[in-house]
Amino acid sequence: MPEVSRKVQDLEESQTLALTARARQLQNAGIHVISCTAGEPDFPTPRHVKDAALHAIEGDFTRYTPAEGIGELREAVAAKLERENGIRTTADHVLVSAGAKQSIFNALQVLCNPGDEVVIVAPFWVSYPALVHLVDARAIIVRTNAGNGFHPEPGSLRRVLSKKTRAVILNTPCNPTGTVYTAEELENLAEELRGTESLLISDEVYERVLYDGHRHVSIASLEAPRNKVITVNSVSKTYAMPGWRIGYMAGPYDIIRAAARAQSQMVTCINSVAQKAATAALTGPDTDVRAMVQEFQNRRDRLADALHAIPEIELRIPEGAMFFFLGISAYLGRSFRGQVMSSSTTLALYLLEECKVGLVPGQAFGDDHSLRLSLCCPVPDLLESARRIRQGLQQLTL
Repeated sequence: MPEVSRKVQDLEESQTLALTARARQLQNAGIHVISCTAGEPDFPTPRHVKDAALHAIEGDFTRYTPAEGIGELREAVAAKLERENGIRTTADHVLVSAGAKQSIFNALQVLCNPGDEVVIVAPFWVSYPALVHLVDARAIIVRTNAGNGFHPEPGSLRRVLSKKTRAVILNTPCNPTGTVYTAEELENLAEELRGTESLLISDEVYERVLYDGHRHVSIASLEAPRNKVITVNSVSKTYAMPGWRIGYMAGPYDIIRAAARAQSQMVTCINSVAQKAATAALTGPDTDVRAMVQEFQNRRDRLADALHAIPEIELRIPEGAMFFFLGISAYLGRSFRGQVMSSSTTLALYLLEECKVGLVPGQAFGDDHSLRLSLCCPVPDLLESARRIRQGLQQLTL
């Protein structure tokens, strides 16, 4: 059998998916595991969205569609971007893909040649470095810390930019930290890129999941970087549609057309029925969205009270998205029955196997001193997860 390519050999499995799969194995074995791993809304897809899909099926809307997406969905995306984000664009600047992950991959494929560089702010979504690796580029990591809310220090981007830098990936609200960038902060980041050839890839999939009056700002709505931004979003988080696999990107025409050509060779087109459902999501009422976000805030607040009771946990209340990013530095180096908690991965595996609660190690997000806890569980499960985490950490010895 031919040897697997070095590119794929070097590719790590998503730790989010790996921990989720292990938690599911234990659950299937009849063990009561609380899995707080995946960022997958545990709410039903809105009724009017499901009805649109059923109507599409009954109407035999099951043929190939244009590679870039059906016109009505791209029109709906363009209208949404102008209405909600202040981004002036048109349908021919929009590409529909199989989720935001493919949108980011499309953008990187178009922008990068072997040896180019892509700047990523850490903590980052787990797939960013892998996607950069798959296009034969090199990820350059800009570190942040909990002390300043995981916001990039002024000048931190400019210090790492080079002639090889093709893109900078930003994520606000951020997975995993819950950080929300302000308009002033985005303007300053855009200023650091002024005069360079680098484009911004702005991942905004959590834009509607905001707490305590925080406001989402799309960097493409600002004047300075308007023509140098690729905005990426999806229907997965906002409309509880993760399995429908519809994402989109909007940006400079030449980039979008090139990405559409590449996508046409990879997948021909995106699921036709799901595109009809996504159109209904973007053009229909948002009652379900607002109710979902309200419940996420309730879960966040209830869980925060429980987590405050855990000694030596570094707790920061998320401003947006669906996660707590727990600082666990005090517990690294401690042991349980001879097993040393040498990393966030070791600690996450211990909590899963011994305490039956699933978290994602911060190592997957570029921060080995943290664990990510998803809010995508009912309140009783979240409170029980906090109890199990506290019990498990108290069992560790120095």
